[in-house]
Amino acid sequence: MQIFKRYKTLWMMGIIIVLAILFITNFNYVVDGVRFLLNSFSSLAAGAALAFTLNLIMDPVEKRLRESTKPFLRKNARTLAITTSFLVALGLIVLILSIVIPNMINALRMLTNEAPTYFKELGDLFQKLFEKYPQAAQYFANVKFDWAATLDSIVHFITKGSTTGNMMDSTFNLVTTAVGSFVNLFVMIVFAAYVLSEKERFVRAYYQLTDLFMAPERRVHLTRNMRIINQSFKSFILGEIIEACILSTMCIVGMLILQLPYATMIGILVGVINMIPMIGAFIGGGIGAFIIFTISPTKCLIFLVFLCVIQQIESNIFFPRVIGNKVGLPGIYVMITIVVGGTMFGVLGMILGVPLMASLYKILKDYLAEVKAMHAKRAEEAAAASQAHPDGTVLVKPAQPGTAEILRQAKQVTDETERLLHFGMEDSDSSAPDQK
Repeated sequence: MQIFKRYKTLWMMGIIIVLAILFITNFNYVVDGVRFLLNSFSSLAAGAALAFTLNLIMDPVEKRLRESTKPFLRKNARTLAITTSFLVALGLIVLILSIVIPNMINALRMLTNEAPTYFKELGDLFQKLFEKYPQAAQYFANVKFDWAATLDSIVHFITKGSTTGNMMDSTFNLVTTAVGSFVNLFVMIVFAAYVLSEKERFVRAYYQLTDLFMAPERRVHLTRNMRIINQSFKSFILGEIIEACILSTMCIVGMLILQLPYATMIGILVGVINMIPMIGAFIGGGIGAFIIFTISPTKCLIFLVFLCVIQQIESNIFFPRVIGNKVGLPGIYVMITIVVGGTMFGVLGMILGVPLMASLYKILKDYLAEVKAMHAKRAEEAAAASQAHPDGTVLVKPAQPGTAEILRQAKQVTDETERLLHFGMEDSDSSAPDQK
């Protein structure tokens, strides 16, 4: 024990080095374990995310109901607020699907009806090309293509499935996947409802655990950081909603000016799917382009060019500014976070990267302000001590600001912090209240 106490630092460094070596040499097993844990808790994590989003609707509704003069509404405010939030979310989903699905069905029906005409026009086009370029016609005539073997392969795939299984196995896997998805969706909704109904219990548990295992100063810092993260995610969701409305309006107005069909439906679809940063508009635009193609290929091409233009405007101008102002993050950091998060973690990295980066940015800014305040306080104490008389009295110049004034000034974004974090840009949140 004496040896361990004497060389405690060396022992700790040795243990850390051994753990690091084990982590590196068994990295694949670590990744598999993390992936297994994430898959195991995916439904609960999705339920918690759903509860966090629905709480944005539930919280103001519950406050309004508790202020009501009717005893029934005050008594059942929580239940009614949860029900209202779920109904609003369900109503939005049904509204979007009711706009998109009928138009998709009409587009498919129109494509089926117009397919013979398209094939006839395509055949006439190839015939004219072969008449103009006989060498091409001779080349295609010499190409041997076994239509019988191709047809047999298609029939074999339909009747027996792929080479790794039969049709029965494919059907069983499809049914199993569908049932599993339904169960996960049910668990997600139930867990979200439970979190919303018992959210105060989770908050009390957090405070109890931090009171037991953390010092008061660390508990205050952790609580403040958790509130920063909570506010960043709330602001991000609100910013995404504003951004979706802006893009939908731009798309609808532009398509009406260009006289493109299905302007309202495609505009709403592009705006909603744009919740996925950077690439969401292209996903919705692909669906819209397919629908417009069934009416006019020329208008489809015009729509694709128009979508690329508004997507570039939205991604490079509106998105960094709207989301950055909402979450308190400079626009350049928004773009960097989306690119890096998307490269490393895909769509999930794009969605969660911005609020997490905004939280880290605010926490770091507060930490730098506290460090500067601490140094300023020590400098003031040292200056006061240097002016002390032998009898113990201290002379302090009245013109110098006190510690409270220094702390208040340090809470604001200093010039050094701005040059470090904003690249010389203006403080985007100088009017925001100080974190306490």
